[in-house]
Amino acid sequence: MSSDISSKTAASTSLIESFLNQVPGRISAILENWHQLVQSDWKGDLIDTLIERISTLAESGTKFGVPQITQSGNSLIGHLSDYHNTGLKPQHDDVVALDGLIHAFKDASIQACNQQAEALASKQQEAPAEDGQRLNGEHKVYLLGIEESLAAGLIRNFQAKNLEAVLIDTPAEIIRHYDLDPNEADFLISHIEMLDELFPESKSGGLWNKSNGLPGLPVAFIADSPDLKTRLAAMRIDACGYWSKPVDPYLVAKRIEELSTAGTHKNYRILIVEDDPAQADFADAILSKANFDCQSVTDPLKVLDALNDFKPDLILMDLYMPEASGSELTAVIREQNEYVDIPIVFLSGEQDLDKQLAALSFGGEDFLSKPIAPKHLISTVTNRIRRASQLSHRLPGHFRSEKEIGLHSRNYLLERLDALLLADSALNEVTGVFFLKIDKPEDLVASVGIGGLDVVLAEVAKHLKSQLTSQDILTRFGNSSLSLLAMRSDQAALTALGENLCKYLSQQIIEVENSTLGVTLSIGIYPVEPGNQDSRAIIAHAQIASRQATEAGGNQIQVFVPEKKSASEEDKAHDMEALILKALDEDYFEVFFQPVVALQGSSLAHYQTLLRLQEPDGNLHAAADFIPAAEEAGLISKVDQWTTRRAVAVINEHRKHGTPLHLFVSQSADLLDNMERLTWLKDKRRSGQLAQNTMTFEFNIHEVAKSMKSAKICFEVLNKMGISTLLTRVSVNPETERVLQHLPISYIKLDRSLLLDAGDEVKQLVEMVHERNIKVIAPQVEDPRSIALLWSSGADYVQGNFVQRPESNLIYDFNESVL
Repeated sequence: MSSDISSKTAASTSLIESFLNQVPGRISAILENWHQLVQSDWKGDLIDTLIERISTLAESGTKFGVPQITQSGNSLIGHLSDYHNTGLKPQHDDVVALDGLIHAFKDASIQACNQQAEALASKQQEAPAEDGQRLNGEHKVYLLGIEESLAAGLIRNFQAKNLEAVLIDTPAEIIRHYDLDPNEADFLISHIEMLDELFPESKSGGLWNKSNGLPGLPVAFIADSPDLKTRLAAMRIDACGYWSKPVDPYLVAKRIEELSTAGTHKNYRILIVEDDPAQADFADAILSKANFDCQSVTDPLKVLDALNDFKPDLILMDLYMPEASGSELTAVIREQNEYVDIPIVFLSGEQDLDKQLAALSFGGEDFLSKPIAPKHLISTVTNRIRRASQLSHRLPGHFRSEKEIGLHSRNYLLERLDALLLADSALNEVTGVFFLKIDKPEDLVASVGIGGLDVVLAEVAKHLKSQLTSQDILTRFGNSSLSLLAMRSDQAALTALGENLCKYLSQQIIEVENSTLGVTLSIGIYPVEPGNQDSRAIIAHAQIASRQATEAGGNQIQVFVPEKKSASEEDKAHDMEALILKALDEDYFEVFFQPVVALQGSSLAHYQTLLRLQEPDGNLHAAADFIPAAEEAGLISKVDQWTTRRAVAVINEHRKHGTPLHLFVSQSADLLDNMERLTWLKDKRRSGQLAQNTMTFEFNIHEVAKSMKSAKICFEVLNKMGISTLLTRVSVNPETERVLQHLPISYIKLDRSLLLDAGDEVKQLVEMVHERNIKVIAPQVEDPRSIALLWSSGADYVQGNFVQRPESNLIYDFNESVL
C-alpha cells in the first residue's frame, strides 16, 4: 500500500517537474506569438493563438500547483479580451501597456516556477531519487559531427531551455541507442555528411523504423553551405530541421524546444462560403469527417461577420453567388489587414480556364472544380493551410526587428541575455554586453533634425553589422544609441571587437539628404560574469561605461570596472545595497513633503515628494545617500515604483476626505523605457485609483535629452493617463530649446545656477516657456530677496526652505500663503 502511494507521489512530482521545465519554453512561445501579433497589425488568428496559449498555461498552473501563473495569466487574458473578437485594434500606448503585461506575466511565471522547483528540491533531499531516474528534463538532444565552437553555443542554449545535450562521435553510437530504445523521445542534430550512414538508401538499418520503413528518431541537419541537393536529401527523409552555416544556436534550440513541447493537435477551421445549402453541407461533411472544424455561410453578405467570429484557417469559396461573387468577396477580404494572408480556395463548377485564372487574380490560392473527389479536397485544404502556417513562421527573427533599421527589438536582446544567464555552463566563452552611444547627437540633430537622426542611426547600424557575426545581436536602445550582445573567446577579444567597431565607424562617411556626416561612438562594454542574474542591471552597467567613454572625449571604448574601494567602503556599499533591498521589502522608506507655492496665489495644495530611508535603528538617509547606490545595483526602478505607489496612496487618502492634492514625484530615466511600470500606472488609471491631474513626474532634462524618442513616447502615454511631466535643472541653452520644442512638458524647474542672479536670463527663459504654456518652478529658495526677484521675472511657483522645510506630513496652509 505504502509502496503504491510512494510511486504515485513520485509520478506526481515527476509530472510537476516536467511542467516546470516546460514553462520557459511555453513562455518563449507566448512572447514570440506576441511579437508576431504586434508586427502583423493585429491579425485575428494570432490573437486567437496567443490567448489559447496563455489560457492553456494558466489552466496547467492550477493543475500543477503554481497558482501565480493562473492568476497572472487570467489577468492578462482579461486585458487582451478587449481586442479579441471585437474588431478593435489597440492604440500605440495600449500596445505599450500590453507589452508590459506580457513581460510581467513572463517574470511572474518564471519566478513562481523557480520557487516551486526549490520547494520540490528540498522535499527530494529527504527522499533521494532512484538511480537512473531522469531529473534534468524530458528530452535529450544528441549532437553528431558538430564542430566544437558551434556545439558549445548549442549546449549553452539547450541548457537554458532545460534540454540535455549529449556529444557523440559516430553514427554507430546513435544507431545503437535507437535500436535499444526506439520509443525514447530524443532528438538528433547531425552534420549533413552523416545523412547516408544514418539513413541508407535501402531503407534498412540506420535510423529507419523496422516496422514501417519510415524515419524513426527525429533528426535535424546542419550543413557547411546552402546547397539545394543536400537540402532535398534532408527533406526526403522528413528531417525536422535544416540549417546552413552560419547557424544561430538560439534558433536551433528554440526549434527543438518547440518540437519537444508540442501539445495536442488543434483542428483547422474552415469557413465554407456557398449559397447552395446542399453543396455547403456536402463540403462540410467531407471536411468534418477529416477532423476539420467547419462553419458554412450561405449569405455572402455575412462573410465578414463570420470571419470576425469564426477566425478560420482557410476559406472555401464558391465563385458564382447572388449579391456578391466569390471574386468580389475575395477582393474585399484581401483589403482587411488581418486577413491578407488567409488562404482562399475557390470551389466551383466553372470549367473555363481563363475564368478560373481571372478569379485567382483577385487573391485566391487555388481553384478546385466540381465535382471533386473527397480525398483531393482534403489534401488541397490541408496543404494550403500548412503552407500558410510555414510562411507565417518562415523568418522567426524578422518580426522581432525594427523595419526601418532592420534591428532586433530590445526585448529580444534581453530574452537572449536571460537565456544565457540561465545556462549554467562552464564553456570557455565570454559574453559581452555593449552599449554604443553616438557622440554629440545634439550636433547631428542641429544638422539633420530628429527625423534625420533615425536615418543616421540606421546607417550606423548597417556599418556595424558588416563587422559582426550572424550570432551577434544588435538592437536599438534609444534615438541615438544601440546595444549589442556578443560572445567571444575571452575578454581581450571583446575589447578588440569594441575597438574595431569604434575605428571602423570613424572611417565611414554617412550621407543624409544633403549633409555629409562623420559619426563616432562611445562604447561601454560589460563582460558578463558568472552569477549575474539581472539582465537590466547588466545593460545599465554597460551604459555607465559608455558614459565614461563619452566623458573621456568619445570615439573610444570603456570596459566597465567596478569602482575599487577599500574594504570598509566595499562593506559600506554592500550594506547600502542590502539596506535598500530590505527597505523595499519591509517599507523602511519614508516620504517627506515640501510645499510648492504659487507666487500669484492658489489654494490647490502642491507638494514635492522627497524620499528618505529610515534604518531600523532610526538613522535617516537623504536621497543623495542611497539613490546612486540604487542606480549602481540596478534597483532604481524598484525604488521609483515604491515612491509612485506611496504617492498614489497619499493622493487617494486625501480624495476620500475631500481635500484635493497634487504631488510632484521624482523619477529616474529608467521609466522612459520601462513598459511594465507604464502598464502598472495604466491599470491604476483604469481602476479609478489614479485621478486625473493629481500627479506630475519629474525628470532630469539632461537624461531626457539623451533619449528623446523614448521620452516622447513615454510622456505622451503619461499625459493620456492624466500624469503631467516636469523637467529639472533647466537653464538657457540649445538643449533646453530642443527638448521643449519636441516634448509635451507642463512644468520646468530652474537650474540652481540661474537663481544666484535672477536677471534677464531668467526672464528670457520664463517668457520662452510661457509661450508654450509651461509653468516655471524655482526650487531651493532660501531668502525673501529671491522671492521678489523671481516674482518680477515671471516665475509661477517657488519651493524651498524659506517656504517650509520638508515634513513627514502635509501641514502647509495654502489658503493663507502670503510670500
